[in-house]
Amino acid sequence: MTVNGKRRSIIALSQSVADRIAAGEVVERPAAVVKELVENALDAGATRVTVVIEDAGRTLIKVVDDGIGMSGSDLAAAVGRHTTSKITRFEDLENLTTFGFRGEALPSVAAVSRLTILSRARGEEVGTELMIAGGRVEKCEPTAAPEGTSVSVGHLFYNVPARRKFLRQDSTEFKWIASVFKHFALAFPRVSWELYRNGEQLYQLPSGDDRDRLAGLFGDDVAEEMIEIDLQREWLRVRGWISPASLAQRSTSDQYLYVNKRQITSPRLNRAVYTACEPYYTSGGHPIYVIELEAAPDRFDINVHPAKKEVKFDDEKGVFSGLWSAVRGAISSNRAPRELARGRAQGETSGGKRVFSERSPVRAPAHLTPFVPIPRQYDAPRGAVLPFPADRKRTPDGAGAVKPPGQESGKPDRTLEAPVYDAGEGPTIWQLFDTYLISPLKTGLVIIDQHVAHERVLYERALAAIEREPWTSQQLLFPVSFNVSPEDVQIVEECLPLLRAMGFELETTGPREFKILSVPAGIQIASERDLLLGIVAEFKDTAATGSDARNRLAAAFACRGAVKAGQPLETVEMQRLIDELFQTEDPEFCPHGRPIYHVINKREIDKWFRR
Repeated sequence: MTVNGKRRSIIALSQSVADRIAAGEVVERPAAVVKELVENALDAGATRVTVVIEDAGRTLIKVVDDGIGMSGSDLAAAVGRHTTSKITRFEDLENLTTFGFRGEALPSVAAVSRLTILSRARGEEVGTELMIAGGRVEKCEPTAAPEGTSVSVGHLFYNVPARRKFLRQDSTEFKWIASVFKHFALAFPRVSWELYRNGEQLYQLPSGDDRDRLAGLFGDDVAEEMIEIDLQREWLRVRGWISPASLAQRSTSDQYLYVNKRQITSPRLNRAVYTACEPYYTSGGHPIYVIELEAAPDRFDINVHPAKKEVKFDDEKGVFSGLWSAVRGAISSNRAPRELARGRAQGETSGGKRVFSERSPVRAPAHLTPFVPIPRQYDAPRGAVLPFPADRKRTPDGAGAVKPPGQESGKPDRTLEAPVYDAGEGPTIWQLFDTYLISPLKTGLVIIDQHVAHERVLYERALAAIEREPWTSQQLLFPVSFNVSPEDVQIVEECLPLLRAMGFELETTGPREFKILSVPAGIQIASERDLLLGIVAEFKDTAATGSDARNRLAAAFACRGAVKAGQPLETVEMQRLIDELFQTEDPEFCPHGRPIYHVINKREIDKWFRR
């Protein structure tokens, strides 16, 4: 090649230069050194790890552990490049259970610092002290030492001034070191951890359970409100914690994602968490989360980047789906206002807490359907569902109260089979703007959108009728005819078998004309014609989503048949609607992905008044 117009010969770099160049890929900054040394301590089976930092790592980085230690011969070999006890052949990478495996960390650190290692193997009487400066061994001899290993990295980048020059301010460099420390401390709650900065102890975290560790790092108040995540799929388990919306943060600094306890960075998986949280974080902000994915080592590849933060899975969509479902299921279950969910089936429990399975009551919004295919099995209908009539009669005093369906004449309609509630049975419920149902909770206040709540009830009942047990039909005394456009005739004919299962009977009376002979029994409909035309229009509009025809038709019926915003309800109707809602599989969202209710935490209310 030529440099400045002159031909230069190709030469082999000296080992010293090559080592310092190679070290740059592994040792980016002091935080990277802390990461590598702590990983070695954990691989050695440490139950106690102490990290000591001076001048943000420029002067000293020291990691002390009580692991199995190293013999003198192992210690001398450990600082050689590509020497490791973790693997012996390339195929071992498919079943890797340790953090390190390349044999690059210690030699890389030794090449750009003054390194001192003091180690004593378990069962041996004497330890070994090894000192290296800039990659050259200066001392290696027996010495008295406790069991375990102590690694001291002094004057980092002393022989690479360009790298040392571009280190950030001490506050910034230490912030990254503290982040690495927290990542490991959260992943290993049963290991005791200590962190010192310039002689001051910042953290002392004794061994404990997961929530103890959350309290130690985030505080007791945050730990108490964190929501537990636990979902098991065929090959993937998702475990961890996530904050409710009341703990939304301004930054993303408190977000920790792991694969088999290894910290990773994945914008795609982070997006899965955010899309699962999105309906709840209506006021913005970022969640706190500590989430670990557990899978067999052969299901993912960590040998992608020198820092080992990027991971490739053999089933990327499956991981996205599992993570999304786990987060959504945990948050939705935690938010369910149990005071309103009288008699709701809570599913299997283990040790007093909800266990999420593959059939957890979670449904992905429409834009996630390709990534989150969740199979459904619906129970047979439990009785008639009653879309409230659009034409309501008010009481003579004009106070806004309304009579239940079928009671305008003063006689109860026995065909409705509606449950009768005593005023003292359930919680207090109010209707706001003839659109929202409001009820106080022990922990705050819940606001329910009556239209989307009824839409969820009708959707699940309609889909159950299509898939399991058809609704009984009720013949109309006077059949109703309606016409459709030529392009919609085929759509109506496609829907006929599904409509029949839902209790509708239609007859073709002309090229574009149909006659409604029967409707689902027990359903009061203001206009059969408008309802059918609305169902057809909604079904046609959702064709581009690619969803199953049964889902689309059930959603169309629910949207058109549900009680509308601005429609007044009596207390008995509000209570019945709430009870029906919390008997559904997914009381969180309507079939189109809109949230059904919102819980205002007492803590949020207190903030309004600066309590």
